[in-house]
Amino acid sequence: MHIDPHSHHSIAIIGGGFAGALTAIKLLDRTEVPLSITILEPREELGRGVAYSTVETVHLVNGPASTFSLHPEEPEHLVRWLGDHAPRYGWTPPADIASSFPPRYLYGTYVRDELRRAISTARSGSIFRHVRASASTLVSAPHRVAITTSEGETIEADEVILALGVFQPELAAREASVATHAAYAASPWDSGALDRLVDAEEILLVGSSLSMVDAVASMEARGFRGQYRVISRRGQFIEDRRNATLERDFLAEGPLPTTARSLLSVVKAERRALAAAGKDWQALPLAIRPHILPLWQRAGDAERLRFARHLRAFWDVTAHRAAPESYRAVSNAVTEGRLRHQPARLLSMKPSGRLIAATLKTRSGTEAHSFGGVIDCRGHQLHDWRRISDPFVKNLLESGEVRPHSTGFGIDATEQGDVISEEGRVHRNISAIGHPLRGVAWESSSITEQRAQAIALADRILGKLTLLSLIAS
Repeated sequence: MHIDPHSHHSIAIIGGGFAGALTAIKLLDRTEVPLSITILEPREELGRGVAYSTVETVHLVNGPASTFSLHPEEPEHLVRWLGDHAPRYGWTPPADIASSFPPRYLYGTYVRDELRRAISTARSGSIFRHVRASASTLVSAPHRVAITTSEGETIEADEVILALGVFQPELAAREASVATHAAYAASPWDSGALDRLVDAEEILLVGSSLSMVDAVASMEARGFRGQYRVISRRGQFIEDRRNATLERDFLAEGPLPTTARSLLSVVKAERRALAAAGKDWQALPLAIRPHILPLWQRAGDAERLRFARHLRAFWDVTAHRAAPESYRAVSNAVTEGRLRHQPARLLSMKPSGRLIAATLKTRSGTEAHSFGGVIDCRGHQLHDWRRISDPFVKNLLESGEVRPHSTGFGIDATEQGDVISEEGRVHRNISAIGHPLRGVAWESSSITEQRAQAIALADRILGKLTLLSLIAS
């Protein structure tokens, strides 16, 4: 399909998960000119992506409903939607909906329904199309971009947005050796694999963050009564989200730290101060979060990489705490003596009849043990585009239309999200949002960050298109 450039301003969004769907919503809601929007997404439903495609009702968003409205100017929008629609989608909200942590599948339904609403109320003359295919190639020109799909269709657009989401790493030899074993679950979101583990005596959980909580909540909901062994390389263990209040904006009281070491020093000092005052340490992420973007963007690559190597694990369990209801499954298993956590590294796995024999490197040495189940809970996010096997990603890199970010996280772009080519040229009609911008904006995977990016991106694109309309008239 070739979109007539004289009748519509055309925008192609590659990826129809949360970021892609939300950008389309913001474009349709805010435009003053007719748009033709095409989303390329193989999944049947837009807005879900990986995070919100889970069908497990115990997999919850990790923040209260009051914080996750798609429309920051209407902070109660999600709360109202849940009150009006959640029961017919299988969830009965509590009396205090604002403080509730709804299921992730339901949040995906909210995004989907909001996109349908935006399409139905879009400015007269606007066109929306969902192409159930992947992008194969992209060729840019100063004023148009041509995309070839996996089905052989060519789509031309004035603007292209890369909303590609997360990618799965290739299976390492360690995982490949048990990939087809009945006792192995490659992720905590594979319901069929989890069903097979209900009667296991002991399950090894590799990783101790949010995905681990998902796994335990799912197994407990299935009636699992065996043992859990949780391992993580640094010994960190996630906690549930508590109702801490912001004590003070301590990072605003002086110049922002410019090194990972100085940031750690300031944060540790504030944590000691909170402890001395009998305050909850969970006030820390509330104070740090507004400063994440300037901290990251003011730092050089050496400091960014130093943070990723040494402090990332600490940040992940500090900032990304679990929903209290799903975490209750973890705390109950701990109380019952059925879950223990240790710092360890998984060295190898191999089939051993109905079990999986694993070799662990612990602080006391090497340990061999057989488990009735192994669940990989590490989150499966591959951010280094040089290692991604997706054909479209490979094409973008090989053609030079994009280049890897210098940190190895995502692709290079301006702070506003305009993609930069291999030769250093800033594309004025190709932008990125969300996970591809991990190197540009560290917390680019969060709902609140992607919401801000979608609004800013929509306003930038619409500003250009409105100006073109005025010139043409």
